[in-house]
Amino acid sequence: MSENVREELQEQVLGVVRKSQEVTLATVKKIVEALSAATAKLPVDALEGKLHELPLAGKLPSRPALPEAGAVVSSTFDFAGRLLAEQRRFAEELIKATAPLRSRTHEAEETPETPEAPAA
Repeated sequence: MSENVREELQEQVLGVVRKSQEVTLATVKKIVEALSAATAKLPVDALEGKLHELPLAGKLPSRPALPEAGAVVSSTFDFAGRLLAEQRRFAEELIKATAPLRSRTHEAEETPETPEAPAA
């Protein structure tokens, strides 16, 4: 596969990914707008003082606070970057380790076969 074809294919894949991300983001924004409008109409003030009256109030075990979404995304992509870098290092070392085999195969392909001498 030529360099231009590979680059063009990569750009097409990235374009599809970007487009799907744009569509997903637009959809999520519309859902958030709709939910925000709907929850704005809920009588939260009327419920606020009555939460302690719920049957299980105060009896549920406490749970640790969840990390911020931005921190989770950041640490996940940091890890993914480190993992990808490690995979690249491994692949490059593998190429180096197998280089002698490839050079022998390449030499064998370039050397014309010589007919065997007839047995005397």
